[in-house]
Amino acid sequence: MRDDIAQHPFVREFIVMSKKWSYNGDPENLIFSYFFEDHDNLKPMLKVMRNHGAIIETTYNNVDRFEFTEEFAEYLQLPV
Repeated sequence: MRDDIAQHPFVREFIVMSKKWSYNGDPENLIFSYFFEDHDNLKPMLKVMRNHGAIIETTYNNVDRFEFTEEFAEYLQLPV
């Protein structure tokens, strides 16, 4: 997430999905994608992030969709 925000500092939206699925997003609206196969326990991690107010769920179809809060985006942009 840090790398994604560093490369695209104004993007806040992301989806989570399987690499086996296809997703046809809007080419004019860049969003990040995170895959279950790349991140163990992705859904539980997202739940913790929601509980801490780091992300907001914005799902409106069959793909889980979230947005970083501005506070979390700023945190991700801090030097490590």
